[in-house]
Amino acid sequence: MKTHTLPHHLLTGLCLVALMAPAWAAQTSISAQIQPQNISLGDSAQLSVTLKGSQAAEPEVPSVNGLNITRVGQSSSMRSINGAVTTSVTHIYHVTADRAGTFTIPAITAPGAGSTAPITLRVDQGAGGQTRRAPAQGRAQLPPPGIQDDTPVDAKNQSAFLRVILPKHELTVGELVPVEVKACFRAGVSASLNGLPMLSSDAFTLNKLSDHPEQTREIINGVPYTVVTWTSSLSAVKAGEYPLNLDLPVMVRVKQQAKRGAGGGRNPFKDFFGAASPFDDSFFDDSFFDDFFGTATEKPLTLHTDGAVVKIKALPLQGRPANFSGAVGQFALSSESSTTSGATGDPLTLKINVTGQGNFGRVSMDGLPASADWKSYKPSAKFEPGDSSGTTGTKTFEQSIVPLKAGRQEIPAVSFSYFDPEKDAYVTKATQPIAIEIAANAAAAPIPDSVTNAPATGEPDTSSEGMAPDQEVPAHARSSLRPLVLRPWFIAMNGITFVVIILGSMYSAIRSRRAKDPSRLEREAAEKAVKDSLAAMDEALKEKDDTRFFDAARRALQERLASQWQVPVTKVTLPEVHARLNGHAEGVSTILQTADDVTYAGKRFTAPDLKHWRDLVKTQLEHLSLS
Repeated sequence: MKTHTLPHHLLTGLCLVALMAPAWAAQTSISAQIQPQNISLGDSAQLSVTLKGSQAAEPEVPSVNGLNITRVGQSSSMRSINGAVTTSVTHIYHVTADRAGTFTIPAITAPGAGSTAPITLRVDQGAGGQTRRAPAQGRAQLPPPGIQDDTPVDAKNQSAFLRVILPKHELTVGELVPVEVKACFRAGVSASLNGLPMLSSDAFTLNKLSDHPEQTREIINGVPYTVVTWTSSLSAVKAGEYPLNLDLPVMVRVKQQAKRGAGGGRNPFKDFFGAASPFDDSFFDDSFFDDFFGTATEKPLTLHTDGAVVKIKALPLQGRPANFSGAVGQFALSSESSTTSGATGDPLTLKINVTGQGNFGRVSMDGLPASADWKSYKPSAKFEPGDSSGTTGTKTFEQSIVPLKAGRQEIPAVSFSYFDPEKDAYVTKATQPIAIEIAANAAAAPIPDSVTNAPATGEPDTSSEGMAPDQEVPAHARSSLRPLVLRPWFIAMNGITFVVIILGSMYSAIRSRRAKDPSRLEREAAEKAVKDSLAAMDEALKEKDDTRFFDAARRALQERLASQWQVPVTKVTLPEVHARLNGHAEGVSTILQTADDVTYAGKRFTAPDLKHWRDLVKTQLEHLSLS
């Protein structure tokens, strides 16, 4: 009887799973959000209603007096984690207002999914009391695709197109914002990527893009599309108004129908049956045979974005704090010590946490300065991103500090300054002082006398006169009557001399040939240019000339990279650096971005800061020479 217990329980468990599976599959959740939550009269907001767990449910969006809610499409995605499949469908609506005021969209429901919380939308009158105008292009209102077999080289507004989505179109120099790049391909279009999206303007920098972007299916204007999405972050480099354009190389497979008639091809089925065909002649004129015998060709295309103009504001010079490092965003500051007690001379660890949203690449600080009470070392930094774009997270600085005086001490406050683009002003925050008890360190113990080593064993005993006893001379040490030229060591010495002469001649020939090698001459010229740039940096440092210093720093990196990539120096731009050093360009891009800040935004540094930057440039040049 016991032998049937396990199969019986297993069968019972399977039956229960089968009975409960429909209930699990029926579980559906609904959520909704509107972006932005505050618009001007005449603008539009995007309402997104997401259903997870079922594709059959359709949300019921109630009507609101004064609002026009129009459905524009939907997107869907499916994920499988450890065999569990989760389906998500997002329904997208445009919301415009007939008048100014505050509107509340009641709870949105869906069969079997429950309901959402009410959503509030505020509509301002706008400049000059403007009346309602046509809705602005929203996030889901993509350009209508064109259907052409003979697709042009520029695929903009065709069956494949590219879009970039920014949260706003007014930035500040150095500001980092999340960005989405979407490549859309009409269903049925066979395409492959020939690279990653690249910026065509040096006014922006784009952080690392994944080699494995997210792929979903979306309904755009009633037409199904395959959408490839990259999520990253974008930074503004220089002030002005610039169009945000990206290019994406793709290879599209286009099927061409078989052409018949005058000068066209023939249908092999019709030729085979001829006049004895059992079918009517019109049977072979069906378009099915044209598609069946058609040919497919691959065409390289470049997808472009319709670059909307982005206004980039310069960082103000007035009110700029002395410790401002270029950080732009909203941040919070805190600190903690590794211990609440210690002893003089024993190092402690001070942790300084900068948390928030912004360009963490430019968040830097020197930590606690050295004083009569504390000896300090240069802090190390570590960044933990909070999202996939890297615009949120926490940057932690760990600094070793050594107390110099005993008693009840206090780790002083540390300040950090940044520019807040929402407030359009500089903000300085400081940590709270940390109380700590320091004890006097005990004196070091005396060093014990060294122990005299005993005589090494195996030494022959000597007599009182210091003479060793006679020993027998080994046989190999006895003299030989063999001639010198026949002795092995003499033959080996001559052989080695001959080999050295041959190798020396070969080395001289190779060195002479390499000295005339054009590529070697180019590398030597590039290295000379790098050394000249470093010398120019030192001269500018002596004269405290920020602009000349960073011009020389930029030129040194460009010369090194141009030599490695075998391209002209003018081709070494920030977008090219991010494209070629994908994921490994942080140090180089920081120097190039700072050089742009000095040139275009008027950023200035002290002499100690310039020395730090000189060391950073030399470190990056060493890393590039090893890569």
